[in-house]
Amino acid sequence: MIDLEKELQKLEDTSIFLCWRCNKFVDLKTDSPILRVFCDECKEKYEKEKKETLDEYLQLKMKVMHERALRFLEKQQAKLYKYKDASEVVLEAALNEPTKFASSHEMIAAMELIRHHILVKTQQKVGNHRVDFLIPSMNIVLEIDGYMHKHYKLKDSKRDIEVRKKLGEIWEVVRIPTKHLEQNASQLVHAMKEIYKFKKEIRLKNHGLIPEWYSAREKERYRSLFV
Repeated sequence: MIDLEKELQKLEDTSIFLCWRCNKFVDLKTDSPILRVFCDECKEKYEKEKKETLDEYLQLKMKVMHERALRFLEKQQAKLYKYKDASEVVLEAALNEPTKFASSHEMIAAMELIRHHILVKTQQKVGNHRVDFLIPSMNIVLEIDGYMHKHYKLKDSKRDIEVRKKLGEIWEVVRIPTKHLEQNASQLVHAMKEIYKFKKEIRLKNHGLIPEWYSAREKERYRSLFV
């Protein structure tokens, strides 16, 4: 029976370590402090188990997010039968590609867009940024903003300018706060069209720019659209 404490004491100043799982000696050719060491056989098993655990976790996470999205729709008394097909499409996409949606609110937005037969691309790279939804038929980049985004208004504004510069002047970034999706998701498409139109009108009157006061006015505009 190996006395691990004594063996570790003897090996403290050498490059020989004990495998984390089977306690075999492993020569790493280094005396750098390492948290866990595995022999080749255990390393292979560990990596396989880690991947299986991560895959299982992501699948469960997507199912929980999807269930939460449906619960939000139920709370606002949406007619769930109208969302059934879109809901199944979103869940299947999420299970096949767990990085497709970052939140339940993004799933709600996807269901609403699919329900209106609008082709969307999720988590798309635009320049140095990754956007929630790219909607070519509407020339809209849709971003779903959670509570914390209120602390990053300047950062988001700069980001929107860079994204639009990359895509072209015909495009607009439409940011929808999550609270509005929780209140009345059925107004999403209408709100997107109205905000896009409103932004174009503002740019036309301000030499293509969005003035500083727009954010406050935009907030009121959103509130009225999601009633």
